[in-house]
Amino acid sequence: MASIAASLQTSLPKPKYTGEDEEAPSHAKQRGPRIVSAGQIDETQVVLKRSGPPPYGQRSGWRPRSQEDFGDGGAFPEVPVAQYPLDMGRKGSTTSNALAIQVDAEGKVKYDAIARQGHGEGRIIHTSFKDLIPLRQRADAGEIDLSRPDQEAVAATAERTKNALAKLVSGALAAQKPKNVNTGQRSDPTFVRYTPASQMGDNSKKQDRIMKIVEKQRDPMEPPKFKHKKIPRGPPSPPPPVMHSPPRKLTAEDQEMWRIPPPVSNWKNPKGYTVPLDKRLAADGRGLQDITINDKHAQFAEAVKMAERHAREEVQQRALMQQRPRGAQRRQH
Repeated sequence: MASIAASLQTSLPKPKYTGEDEEAPSHAKQRGPRIVSAGQIDETQVVLKRSGPPPYGQRSGWRPRSQEDFGDGGAFPEVPVAQYPLDMGRKGSTTSNALAIQVDAEGKVKYDAIARQGHGEGRIIHTSFKDLIPLRQRADAGEIDLSRPDQEAVAATAERTKNALAKLVSGALAAQKPKNVNTGQRSDPTFVRYTPASQMGDNSKKQDRIMKIVEKQRDPMEPPKFKHKKIPRGPPSPPPPVMHSPPRKLTAEDQEMWRIPPPVSNWKNPKGYTVPLDKRLAADGRGLQDITINDKHAQFAEAVKMAERHAREEVQQRALMQQRPRGAQRRQH
């Protein structure tokens, strides 16, 4: 085997590339000092660490690999690679629906961007406390012009209103008109000169033909081929503003007022707590109830007693009256 390998090695030409670290050609060598990124610096190497791009004339073979290579500037047009200074233009791995923070002219955060999401600029959305204050009572309202508009302003407003209403009416009427009904109008036929080509080695002279192209007649009762797609629902009405009172520091009085005692049951005590008697009576709430006695019952009892006495007196008088005739009869006998 060794002799065969030796004979093959002597017969084959010398390889051009041995696979070892070879010296780069002269046109690919970097002129000047070697410039590497911060991540390629070895601890054993003595290098000059510099932030920012190298000067002009020393950028051959250099590529910006980190944000420090850009310095305070932008991309380098002479370097033909994708560059993202300050990560501008770089697509993130995930997409987010979060709204960007916006500020007004005074530098305050515009929290009403959440309510205005999906609505036009001309839509009135009440998102602040100022919207609840009448216009005449606002401090920053300035001078309110209540003069009557002139004829030009009235005519311009009327024309704008008329155009808007006409646009709405025309859209509603156009939706009711059929679009796929064939009225029977057909376009004129087209005549085309056709010369057949030679096929399968047939080189004989071919005769020209004149072809008449006519539009195919459509069935007027054919169902429409257009498929209606469901349009995504638009954003709902803006939410009503929820006005909160300014935060106040909770006092000891308020804390005592909001303190709710734990419930005490006279029938269940699964935890086995020992509740004092005064606390139990206070939790029972019987002392808080006003006991009212209706006097109608006493009046009824008194009336029944008087009726009974009156009836007894009548019975006694009747008995006395009946005893008198009997006594007189006995005396006569």
